[in-house]
Amino acid sequence: MAFLFEILRRAAGDLMRPQVLTIMFLPMLLALMLWGGLFWGFGTVWVAGLEGVFNDSPLPGWVGPGIAGWVVGMGVYTVLILLLLPAIYLTALFITSLVFMPILLSVVAHRHYPALGRHYGGSFLGSLGNGLYALVIYLLIWLITLPFWLLGPFGVGIAILLNAWLNQRLFLYDALAEHASKEELATLRAEGGWPLYGLAAFLGLLHLVPVINFFAPIYMGLVFTHYGLGQLARARGEATT
Repeated sequence: MAFLFEILRRAAGDLMRPQVLTIMFLPMLLALMLWGGLFWGFGTVWVAGLEGVFNDSPLPGWVGPGIAGWVVGMGVYTVLILLLLPAIYLTALFITSLVFMPILLSVVAHRHYPALGRHYGGSFLGSLGNGLYALVIYLLIWLITLPFWLLGPFGVGIAILLNAWLNQRLFLYDALAEHASKEELATLRAEGGWPLYGLAAFLGLLHLVPVINFFAPIYMGLVFTHYGLGQLARARGEATT
């Protein structure tokens, strides 16, 4: 556990590096701009479509004509929120993975692992494929389990586990792609165990905290870079700084 706290501490310190400060809020802002633009362009269509689904369901008959309009309206905007918030979250993570992880990797490697050899076991195409695979699996499971997300603690548990899987799957590849060989990359990703998933679950919770959620993707990228390079250095028996 001590090494996980050390990783979190080091990543927090690296947030203050000039290269990181300039990009700290960009993933979330870009994701908000993208989905805000889509909602501005297609929001009326989305709302009308969801209203049609609710009106064609048995719900208006169950609640009665007096409050059916209010219930349908609440249901429509509740579903929109449940759809848009994960979409913004996923978009910010994907942007961080593809665009900003090389910057974060450069900061962490130069400062803490300057002697760690580079074997280039991964690539941009590998990162893109890994990211798309993670997003597709995440969305499929999210859609299947969506009804359970409304069941209080049970839904929260599903969300935490699913986000933990996504976070480690998405970022660990990028953290190791430049320094690890293909064999090392496969081994370290397979051997993560509970420390890796526990770390990923904790980082996923940061997206629920106001203000912090705006720079959580960048912080997450730093944490996984520290974790990945640290594990690689230990596997090779090399020292860190």
